[in-house]
Amino acid sequence: MNHNILLYIGIDVSKDKHDICIKNNNGNVLKRFQIQNKKEDLTKLYATLDKLESNIKEKTDLFFGMEATGVYCFPLYSALKRDGYPVKLYNPIQTNGYRKMEIRKTKTDPIDSAIIADMLRYHEPPAATAIDNLALFQLRELCRVRQRNIEKCTKCKIQFVRDLDMVWPGYKSVMKSVYGKTSIALLREYSVPSNVAAKPFDDIYEMIRKVSRSQISREKAEEMYNHAGNTLTVPEIDSVISIEIKTLISEIEMYQGQIKAIEKMMMQQMDQIDSKIMTIPGIGNVLGATILSEIGDINNFSSAKKVVAFAGLDPIIYQSGNFMNKTGPISKRGSPQLRRALFLAANVARLNDENIGAFYNDKITRGKHHFSALNATAAKLLRIVYWVLKNDREYKVQLT
Repeated sequence: MNHNILLYIGIDVSKDKHDICIKNNNGNVLKRFQIQNKKEDLTKLYATLDKLESNIKEKTDLFFGMEATGVYCFPLYSALKRDGYPVKLYNPIQTNGYRKMEIRKTKTDPIDSAIIADMLRYHEPPAATAIDNLALFQLRELCRVRQRNIEKCTKCKIQFVRDLDMVWPGYKSVMKSVYGKTSIALLREYSVPSNVAAKPFDDIYEMIRKVSRSQISREKAEEMYNHAGNTLTVPEIDSVISIEIKTLISEIEMYQGQIKAIEKMMMQQMDQIDSKIMTIPGIGNVLGATILSEIGDINNFSSAKKVVAFAGLDPIIYQSGNFMNKTGPISKRGSPQLRRALFLAANVARLNDENIGAFYNDKITRGKHHFSALNATAAKLLRIVYWVLKNDREYKVQLT
């Protein structure tokens, strides 16, 4: 009876190099070497495998494994997948747990590559991952880029308000919408109150009238103008803060433009995917795209319990002797982007769906804090998401 020879290629991924360990069925190390993210190095890897196969002189099957180490694994991973090789991505928590089984407390890149090869030997063959679905992978990157731009824009806005409070105290009392069109136009042109007070009122009013399309009255404009002339200022730093305010305005507008462009691309991608996830209450275009892309291929999960654990919404269980605590804090081991989207969606869903609302209220009546109840509601919502995606069926909303 003929059996194929299996070669297990463990790859420890890092920023500048990848350590490779090749083992056979018996766990014997056949080859160790390093490669970089270069085409010639990939050719070197394939040439090494071809030589090993020719020496074995029997039919061989190749299995690759590597850690999902942020963005560093993607170039090599995608190259191997494009060339038709099965590749298993391991969570670093898995490899760390496997490493702890060793007696010696040693961690080096060559040792890690050998550990990954052993994990391939002792566990199931490589299975499909979310990265195999290019549409979901692209959508996930769009969602994450959007979130990063939002965070950068928020930092700019915080600094913007801080600068205003320093050079123009009380500005919000006369201009309710700091980020409104009229406010931004005024601050881009003059930035600090001394520049406004130095101009004739009619010039200031004419600009305000044009930008606001006569929505701001002359009396309101005059109130703002008088405030600029009467407020306490710090003239020693006016010129410096004026430059920063103008710079921050440009950055805020840039990020807002990028966010809109990304959201448009996200919607186009969601139209192609045509998922029923947005039939669930609380889940709109942006949250739907985030949840869907962070979960990836729902067929990677055999149960709702596993997808809840993947999101890090499962409680930490501690047992010692006869004592067992099943109501500890959530593990938070999954994607923080996924948890954040689920929390936001759950907070809306509890107000718009009778069943979800009743579930949340039951937790509150039992003495749970709002955030604790919301954690449980997010987990329930994720189980609904699992059912909808697994069965490809719409969720029927129950209005209160």
